[in-house]
Amino acid sequence: MNYLESKAYLESLAPTLTRPTLDRISRFMDLMPEQADVPCIHIGGTNGKGSTVAIADSVLRALGYKVGRFTGPHLLRWNERFHVDGKAISDEDFARLATRLRGMSEKFGKDYPDMGPLTWFEFLTVIAFMYFAECNVDLAVMEVGLGGRFDATTVRTNPWVTVITNVSLDHTHLLGDTVEKIAFEKAGIIEPGISVITACQGAALDEVLRVAEEKASLVYAVTAENEIELYAGSRKFRSASAEPVLKLLSDNLSLQGPHQLSNGLLALLATAECALASGGVDNCGAKHSGVEGDDEPRMPAGPEEFIDTIEGFDVETLSAALRNVRWPGRLQYLPEGDLLLDGAHNPSGAQALRASLDQLQPQKRPLFVVSCFESKDAKRLLACLVRSGERVFVAEAQGRRSSHSKEHMLGWLSDLGAIAESFASIADAVDAARDRRDKDEFIVICGSFAAVKETMQHFGYASVEDSYLSNAEA
Repeated sequence: MNYLESKAYLESLAPTLTRPTLDRISRFMDLMPEQADVPCIHIGGTNGKGSTVAIADSVLRALGYKVGRFTGPHLLRWNERFHVDGKAISDEDFARLATRLRGMSEKFGKDYPDMGPLTWFEFLTVIAFMYFAECNVDLAVMEVGLGGRFDATTVRTNPWVTVITNVSLDHTHLLGDTVEKIAFEKAGIIEPGISVITACQGAALDEVLRVAEEKASLVYAVTAENEIELYAGSRKFRSASAEPVLKLLSDNLSLQGPHQLSNGLLALLATAECALASGGVDNCGAKHSGVEGDDEPRMPAGPEEFIDTIEGFDVETLSAALRNVRWPGRLQYLPEGDLLLDGAHNPSGAQALRASLDQLQPQKRPLFVVSCFESKDAKRLLACLVRSGERVFVAEAQGRRSSHSKEHMLGWLSDLGAIAESFASIADAVDAARDRRDKDEFIVICGSFAAVKETMQHFGYASVEDSYLSNAEA
């Protein structure tokens, strides 16, 4: 298969399982003994997973690691999901691996008809494992696809540290209708004895602590007061202030919005744990591999040791890595349209987006272009995002996934006191917003990654990298 044929094949696969299970992909990976376990940072949670992956990837590469990165969803091209050393997989390598894996998957389906071939996300996950092993990466940063307990990324990984960004209500039809139920699913990525770093709070943190205690895993929890607390089970042992690291992030991180400081903190704490686990990083930023022949287990780090490790990184190297983070579609400014893109697609994401807009543009009013998938709680999302008197242009995204109807969206917006209109497409809504915005308005595209994708396509981008090139030229 070439790239286009590989893309068409992937889009023909079943998207998910009616009954979640790891049986099929576990059995499949058992047939691939040449694939060594991938050392990784495993990152799950409701919001902020991808941003945390992108930050950790940039920092680890700056510190001398050869890093693989697996993320989702992609915006314009499937290649975006697989990076090594900051570069997306080539069309040729993607097609080559997809062709090889297709043959293996279809043979597996015939040999095990009760299981069948891989689903599309299982297929993508195995490509990541194959590509990272082929490239001989030092470390992979793996983003969970959905939930955690039954996510394909848990099957063949060797986590040095687990990150759970946060937990809120999303994908309730699959993960449960309470924060506790969803936290249980997210905590399914916790491995026995592997430390957990999280920004979960309240009932979600309680559930993470409960699962971690069963796995004999320590938990480092970041509080709302910017303290890092060390837990063993429900017992809190030590804490340290995260303010020095947050100051570093505030001064350097390229990603906008106060919520990105939390994601950056999690990424740096995970990086510190990896540096400690692998023997440390010197002040030049070069990775050490540890003492040869030393099999003594490392004593668990305290929160203050994480802070000391981060502060021990070369300041210029670390600052440059934070400035170089790129994560498209997250408060991303497009100079061509003089607008912001953000993939906020659930109430918590919308709340974070609103806080960021109020901070970044306090003297202006947002003019929203919104499209939401039918599986999302759009009514609550809009309530978190839109204020009375603001204008909202609504459209339905193209593609296989159903969007909330324009009629429902207009009704919910009317209840909020917003001034809403509907358009035939996202492109039409974007053009109307650009033509008709007032001087005190700025345009924000949000509600789904489909809205972000169609806006990028409307401006003629062939890849997400194009959108950053245009930014650099502005």
